[in-house]
Amino acid sequence: MQRTKISELGKLSLQDDGGLICSVTSDEPPSLDLSALKASFALASPDPSDLTIGDLVAHWDHGVARYSGTKSVGTADGENADFLVLKFAECGQLYVPAARSGLVQKLGRTACQLSKLDGKSTKRPRSYCIEALPDAYQWTGIGKFPEFPKEQRKQRLERITQGKIYRKEQQQVETQFYAEVSEWRRACTAYLTALHASPNYRQASQEFFERQNSEPLPLLDWWSYRAVVLRVGPIELANDLNHDELVLLIKQYVLRRDRSIEKIRREVETLENFGRLASVVREPIPEEVRLFVWRRDNGQCVRCCSRERLEFDHIIPVIAGGSSTERNIQLLCESCNRSKGATI
Repeated sequence: MQRTKISELGKLSLQDDGGLICSVTSDEPPSLDLSALKASFALASPDPSDLTIGDLVAHWDHGVARYSGTKSVGTADGENADFLVLKFAECGQLYVPAARSGLVQKLGRTACQLSKLDGKSTKRPRSYCIEALPDAYQWTGIGKFPEFPKEQRKQRLERITQGKIYRKEQQQVETQFYAEVSEWRRACTAYLTALHASPNYRQASQEFFERQNSEPLPLLDWWSYRAVVLRVGPIELANDLNHDELVLLIKQYVLRRDRSIEKIRREVETLENFGRLASVVREPIPEEVRLFVWRRDNGQCVRCCSRERLEFDHIIPVIAGGSSTERNIQLLCESCNRSKGATI
């Protein structure tokens, strides 16, 4: 049971428009139909002309990148051609011909990490933003998700590789295919809009999101608990565990994670408070207040009655709004004053 590895993949979020969105980064794609997998960046704009520098975009072959503008580059024919410049993780950069801009999709409100541009690796981590409910892509009343035009592309590529299409015709075929991809993406956006507007889908999404806040729930190939998406593995070890053991492991992982984050948050707040305390310019305690407190406390520490190394202490610290009046000032020895400060 201790050898079972749990890793955090991403987040589950309930969108304002009713969508239940799962944003993850994984080297294993979810078990979805190709059409749903290719359109895995939900709430995205299918129009590449809408891009502005700095936008997050999805390249359908290479994953998430940041749009860096266009650039005119000279070609082998001696002419200039426009390219879209995409920046990936670890300084990766890709030039996409403007004629193939249909490969690039602007991401909307999704929050995905930049993908690593690595042509050598066939199993690199990819970012996905998908509908979380398992049957979202063939929802009753909405119909089946739009089919990706894969067969047409396969046939055309075979003709190109066999030399049956000349270069000029090849460009026409590619342009037509990218236009079909853009049209397919518009159909995907229309499907998702109708899906999120469905009252039944909205209710199912809300119920799932609320249930996983109290109990880990299976989510596609993963698990979701308290809006954290997790993978449990290795698979062979996870299969040896019964459902109750898996649930306990997942709860332990997430609750420890939340506790650790809360501890860090408190430490940061403490450090920030100390920083503000150091910057506070204290007004001196009035002389009449000091004399009154000295007489009232009999010139000794109010805690240990020591008469050595006495200090005037603010009962309510200045940083917390304490004043320099006799009601808020007391006599403490240096030791008691320091021990008090350590417990605040």
